Amino acid sequence: MTDSGSTVDGTEVDEWFEQEDDAPEESAEVVTDPALKYAQSQLRVVREAKDYQLDYLQHALRPGRELIDISPTYQRRLRWPRKKKSLLIESLLLNIPVPPIFLFEKDYNEYEVIDGRQRLDAISSFLSNDYALSGLEYWPELNRCRFLDLPPVIQKGLLRRSLPAVVLLAESQNSGSDDLDVRRVLFDRLNTGGIRLNPQELRNALYPGTINAMLIRLARSDSFTDTWGIPPYVQGEEEDPSEALLKNALFSTLADAELVLRFFALRDAVDHDRKGSLRLILDHFMKKNASLSDEKITQLEQLFTTTLDSLRDIFGPAVFRLKNDGRLSRPLYDALMIAGSRKSFQDSIWNRNAIKAALSDALADPKSYEILVGRGNTIGAVHERVELASRILSAEG
Repeated sequence: MTDSGSTVDGTEVDEWFEQEDDAPEESAEVVTDPALKYAQSQLRVVREAKDYQLDYLQHALRPGRELIDISPTYQRRLRWPRKKKSLLIESLLLNIPVPPIFLFEKDYNEYEVIDGRQRLDAISSFLSNDYALSGLEYWPELNRCRFLDLPPVIQKGLLRRSLPAVVLLAESQNSGSDDLDVRRVLFDRLNTGGIRLNPQELRNALYPGTINAMLIRLARSDSFTDTWGIPPYVQGEEEDPSEALLKNALFSTLADAELVLRFFALRDAVDHDRKGSLRLILDHFMKKNASLSDEKITQLEQLFTTTLDSLRDIFGPAVFRLKNDGRLSRPLYDALMIAGSRKSFQDSIWNRNAIKAALSDALADPKSYEILVGRGNTIGAVHERVELASRILSAEG
């Protein structure tokens, strides 16, 4: 593992997402009649209030026979640590009202979660005896107890508690091919936790398919997680992520998947001289390539993996860390990865010392440093970085 003394924190990730809009789009704004847009964009939502007893949820969420899908493609990753799950169970034991979940009825008596996945996961996994309670404030004597460890009277009482739900059946009045899936609109706007989707979580929602699955898969590869200081992949983490994984800012926000996306999308933008903000470029690439063939996906995976492994062979696992403070640099990652993907590394190992010296000299020079890792976050700045990185990787002894 690389030295984890300097990791990417949540504040830095938030800044990354904000910087995507630094460059305005270079296309003329389309002027639409507000009254016409209002008439054409209305959503018709039919809703029904229900109360689900936990006894019902225990059966409705059984693996392989779920009546409620708690992991539709547009859901963000699980984020709740065990203590927060335990406090929800404690609230139910105390009969304290819990905020309602929102479900979308996709077929008769079959639902998917729009908002409330974390609560349903906490309830389902506890009733399945998957974790022990911890950090309880009013029932400390139940700490370290799993569901089946509870006295029978408490088990029965808990199963009789209910979780309020709002069931939605929504459809747009104008459902053209370019319209947004109303389930995803509702998911984005009905988040009762108050945390709006970040740009990559929204892409994950809007463009499910082979490209999105590939991004998430590559983001959990050993080379990538080691390079970026993310806990390595562990079997079963999708349902029960570790505390360390939940606390990792890159993983919990899908910023790890966006780093992988940047390689493909910015490489494509540089090659085809695309214009606009980086957010527009990333969005466009995801939308255009949402459902690539398995053959093409395999080629892209090999390109990414080969490039990253070759750079690690040359520079070591700390390839994107700045020597002066050990900070991981996203601009340096963009530059070296895109430039590296364009050349054969068969002879680069022999030029390792020259290439490492060239990068060291560039980072020591104020002008070159500003190009490689400066705050410029436009596609023009990416072009400059890639050009400089290409010269560095072509250094000869």
